[in-house]
Formats: sequence, structure tokens, C-alpha cells
Amino acid sequence: MPTRANGQPAFGAYLHAPTGIRHETGLIVLTLTGGRICAMTHFETGVLPSFGLPRSLPRR
Repeated sequence: MPTRANGQPAFGAYLHAPTGIRHETGLIVLTLTGGRICAMTHFETGVLPSFGLPRSLPRR
């Protein structure tokens, strides 16, 4: 799920479970330089609610 962190592109990462529900695995923030990704930073699952992201996503 896309979001932003300190003005940088970020996204909530989820892992698809056998039940079909996707569970949180963390937040990944991209650092861009010259339009290219120069770093990726992973934050633990506890930060997702601060970015308005759910802890899990329903089955499709």
C-alpha cells in the first residue's frame, strides 16, 4: 500500500497467508537521488498505524 514518509515514497509491505489474508511485514521507505533509488529502509510493523495503514488486508 503506497504512502509517504518524511516526503519520501514509502509503502506498507504485506505477506499473503494461506487463508488469503495479507498480514503486515513492515514499512519500506525509498530514498531517491536523481530519480533513482539509492537506499531502502525497512521499519517494523508497529509503525504502520502511524501512516494510516492497516495491520492486515482482506482476502481478494
